[in-house]
Amino acid sequence: MATDEIQPKITLKFILKNLGTIIKMKRANRERMDKIVKTNQILKEPIMPTTEGTGGAMEEGMIYIMFNSNEETSPEIFDSVFRVFWVNAPDLKFSVFDGCLLSENFKSGQWGRFFGKGIFENLSKKRFHQEVHFEECDFEFDGIWPDGYKLIFHDRKLDIKGNLAYEAIDPKGVLVYYNDRLAVSPSMAEQFYDIFAIKVTGTIETQGKKIHVSNGRGIIEHGLGIFSNLDIYDWRWLNLQFPEGQVHLFYHSLDLKDEGIYIAGEGAAVMNGEWYHFQPGDFQIKEVGYGADDNVPTKVPIEWKVTAGKDSTGEPLLDLKMVSTTKLSWHGAMAKENQAITNYILNAEGTWKGKTIKGKGTMENQMHRVIK
Repeated sequence: MATDEIQPKITLKFILKNLGTIIKMKRANRERMDKIVKTNQILKEPIMPTTEGTGGAMEEGMIYIMFNSNEETSPEIFDSVFRVFWVNAPDLKFSVFDGCLLSENFKSGQWGRFFGKGIFENLSKKRFHQEVHFEECDFEFDGIWPDGYKLIFHDRKLDIKGNLAYEAIDPKGVLVYYNDRLAVSPSMAEQFYDIFAIKVTGTIETQGKKIHVSNGRGIIEHGLGIFSNLDIYDWRWLNLQFPEGQVHLFYHSLDLKDEGIYIAGEGAAVMNGEWYHFQPGDFQIKEVGYGADDNVPTKVPIEWKVTAGKDSTGEPLLDLKMVSTTKLSWHGAMAKENQAITNYILNAEGTWKGKTIKGKGTMENQMHRVIK
């Protein structure tokens, strides 16, 4: 069956089972969303994930591995990123699996496949266990935070496989969004979190080269509930890795039709062993430069100014210039027309609390704007 023929099958049973959540989504508007976004409390310590297991109407997530193709000779934290994204909704007879390899040194690529059924196996209500086997890919990820995780995978479409261990750089490297409350908009009702301070070790083989990874980085994103990207206007999901620590920022705006564009987001950092929490007004990922892209009918951002937090004098805690070193764009699926998705590897330089820092980053950018 062709991908464009596979759609979620919304049954009466599904509606009745999730009626309360669906009603909340139907009623969602700017005022109701403010009650979540604008009442989010600034925390001094992170909330730990309570939803690592499987549950809810749908499950979605991403697993990242950021690695250096030449650890012995290059000082960079990483120059390559492999990530998978999935949505698994057996009650809707629907799932998506998407792989992406982005690299400054290897051939980059992206692919996705839709299924008319749930595809994940041996799901757990307590552990984060994601396991799938089909023609293009074998993938098994298992563990719990902060004890650690194990990843064994083989993506035959992108010619990459690995056997890797994920361990906490700092157990505080977690962002549980909206104080662990259900975030509701017209197109989603979800509890979700990101884990962003992870060291990765093991082996990767790709495009004829075997790589011993001793100091890689990882990210885990996981959400339970009902998820759709139909109302996304702009989405900047940014992870930065420095010798001093990690910064993780998520800016997202939604198109509420008659009520206009709604700005939301949240961020966190672990720098020099301290945890920091950022609300939408506390950080900016401002586009300052654009470039042409052969894969989408719009220019895309290639340079940004990033700020976050304020010190006692009102100056930003984080003040960076960020530029793309490599990128890959494609058209989004299951979304509005003209959705452009771009994944990046980035160089980041600037200051943290007035002291110079330099690191690498990765970002997923989604937008419906056309930039001439």
